[in-house]
Amino acid sequence: MKENVNFDFYDGEKAVEYASLIAGERFSDEMSTVLLVAFNDKRNLPSLRFVEGNTIILKDYIEKWVHAYLRGYDSRPSTRIGKKSATFPDEIIRLILQSRLEDLSDDLAFEIEGGHSLMMTIENLVGDLLEEYLSINLYECGWYCCWGSTMDAIDFCKADGSLLQVKNSDNSENSSSSRVRSGTTIKKWHRRASTHKNTYDWDKLKEKVGCQDLSEDSFRHFVVKVITENPDCIFLEEDHPLSGYEVIKNI
Repeated sequence: MKENVNFDFYDGEKAVEYASLIAGERFSDEMSTVLLVAFNDKRNLPSLRFVEGNTIILKDYIEKWVHAYLRGYDSRPSTRIGKKSATFPDEIIRLILQSRLEDLSDDLAFEIEGGHSLMMTIENLVGDLLEEYLSINLYECGWYCCWGSTMDAIDFCKADGSLLQVKNSDNSENSSSSRVRSGTTIKKWHRRASTHKNTYDWDKLKEKVGCQDLSEDSFRHFVVKVITENPDCIFLEEDHPLSGYEVIKNI
């Protein structure tokens, strides 16, 4: 959110008071901390689709903010139910594939198409799995997850105002996450190097956050556990070629 955006009343403590009333029993110290840190700097605040130029009513903003936070928390991989994509694949991709491989049967081409769609879904899930893993393992070090993108381009924060931005890969930054905020230090970390096979940078994260119990093996163990216990977080149609395979039973 831009610094010159106007609220009818701008105060972090009042924002927390509203959040407590709106969230009720679901209000938590973590939510309070994230909200207070967000209100330290308007640039931390997501727009939440409020119209730029209009005066924003603080209570209305906090209502949307709380719902975004809780929706993000409830959609973490360990609890979510995956949904069928509303996007249909472009048929010309299959046409190009069969033009390149003239002996490729229609059945196999459809299987490849379905497999590609599934792998894209899983690839998008990795970032959410990483966020949930870190939300558990950074908690003891005082880092709280900004569920539901409730801080703009920030994934974790501490009560002292420290900010952390996390990416799964070094090539996954977008214009929003890569921009620089003048006068603000944002710690940045990515899990893997996209141009080097099996290269991960957990040691650098340990230095940045002051937590030692972090590793690629630990993350992979967490991922298998989540998918085993909640396989429905990945939507798989009944007629998909892979639907007959069972989930992993042992970790």
